[in-house]
Amino acid sequence: MRRPINVLASALTTLNLYFGIASIFAAIDGDFIKAAYFIVIAIILDTLDGAVARLTHTTSEFGKQLDSLCDIVSFGVAPSVLIYIAYIPEEPTNLTRLGAVLAIFYVISVALRLARFNVYQSDMRDYFVGLPSPAAAGTLASFVLFMRYFEWHDVMWYILGPLTVALSLVMVSNVLYPKSRVKAWLYGPRKGFSFLVLCGVAIAVIDQASHFSPSIVLLPVGLLYLVSGPIEFAYGKLTKRPAPEGVPGTFLPSDQRAHMQDDYPEAPGSSYTGDRL
Repeated sequence: MRRPINVLASALTTLNLYFGIASIFAAIDGDFIKAAYFIVIAIILDTLDGAVARLTHTTSEFGKQLDSLCDIVSFGVAPSVLIYIAYIPEEPTNLTRLGAVLAIFYVISVALRLARFNVYQSDMRDYFVGLPSPAAAGTLASFVLFMRYFEWHDVMWYILGPLTVALSLVMVSNVLYPKSRVKAWLYGPRKGFSFLVLCGVAIAVIDQASHFSPSIVLLPVGLLYLVSGPIEFAYGKLTKRPAPEGVPGTFLPSDQRAHMQDDYPEAPGSSYTGDRL
């Protein structure tokens, strides 16, 4: 019996893969700005394919497998090549070897993150366990764009390494990043006016930033999301919130704990929506 395939969602996922490969080619050619922008486009497509699959109620095992394979390229291999090429000077030095180590460490972390999500966490509706790989790739891409725009080339090498290590570790950590709480805040009727005010401010900021570089907005947003998980983790530890079953070492607010599964499922099932924001 043939299983249904959402052609539109799969086409968007394939485009995600295309821009991941295009980013690799651009990085090899030394065009870091184009490589970073291609990663950002891949993130947008990764978000759209999941939205299309959910709206049409056609999530499938095929879509899940295709999405994971594309994600490892666009959000694992492409950023790691960008990291490696960025650390290659005109003459081979220890800096080149450092770039290779960082690139390998990053792409392995992404692969482990995706595998853990597919097997244990695809049914979790409220939280991501560990930083999603698109968020990590977007933070790296926006960082490169930010540094290139302000021409802080000498400073970039000293920050890119620690940032890569931090992103890799947080991806494979048990730090929680909320999903349903953000949706509830956006769509909740009590928050409607606050959301409209925030949209107005965001539009004004983005309009001004668009005259300079999108990275002026993208990098702060990426860094804010990156630190939000560890901050909540530390706050939960200070307030001694109990860790939920099946997610050792993590802390949940009481109103969210009831919605978490008591343990990991044995299989992801057909409700997969991808490792995306």
